[in-house]
Amino acid sequence: MKLTEKQKNCPYCHEKGAEHYVKMIQDIPGCGIGLMLRNDGWHIWTSLRLTYVGSLKPINYCPECGRPLNEEEE
Repeated sequence: MKLTEKQKNCPYCHEKGAEHYVKMIQDIPGCGIGLMLRNDGWHIWTSLRLTYVGSLKPINYCPECGRPLNEEEE
């Protein structure tokens, strides 16, 4: 798949190393949204006042740039 410049440079869905298992998309006092890398793929997670909610199955597209997360890059 041919990626756009936005997709190639997306700081949210490209793994930058083993220590980066969570990528914050929005972090405001009291709540946050991010991507979490798990064994079965990327998941969306949210938190609201110390309550964690995560997706039950892996997501197929990055919510920020739209890059398919289950395809190889060219």
